[in-house]
Amino acid sequence: MKPYRNAERTKKWIRRAFTELMAEKKDIEKISVTELAERADISKTTFYYHYEDIYAVAEEFENELIDALSDALKEIGKGAAAQPLNIEEYTHGIFSFLNANEESYRMVMGASSPRLFVDKLKKIIVRKTEESAAFLPFSNNPEERQVQIYFLSSACVDVVVEYFRGGFSASFETVTDVILEAINKLKG
Repeated sequence: MKPYRNAERTKKWIRRAFTELMAEKKDIEKISVTELAERADISKTTFYYHYEDIYAVAEEFENELIDALSDALKEIGKGAAAQPLNIEEYTHGIFSFLNANEESYRMVMGASSPRLFVDKLKKIIVRKTEESAAFLPFSNNPEERQVQIYFLSSACVDVVVEYFRGGFSASFETVTDVILEAINKLKG
């Protein structure tokens, strides 16, 4: 059991060093394995024992953020097992979670190439929007409905990404309110 704990502790040091360097450099391309190993106070050999490269660390970090969001979404939806999810409560829950974890999400989305992370995020939001689509005036035609759900989900995620990248001077609360207002206008 002890080797496992040591491996997990080492990976934790590596991820912490990675997040520090990402916060400083804002671009994964500017981080070297040597620099990361030094920051984590480990050898390069130890780094390569746990990860193939810097991108593997980034992917693991992103997956942890996606898993945390997925878990939060499950919690938001627990009370709605017998009925469709209320889109306002659901949206507010997502934004509350993102706001509470703003530093981590800002770091990932503010990186030079967060595309894979954003794609994963969109898939989660699309899936949850499909579950709560009864509250929105989407088409009964399955093909049209799929496009409408993806359009709404992508728009919301893209606005959040732009906020985390520093593209808006508005507060996160204002961004949340504007998105909720747009969703309510869709409902009619």
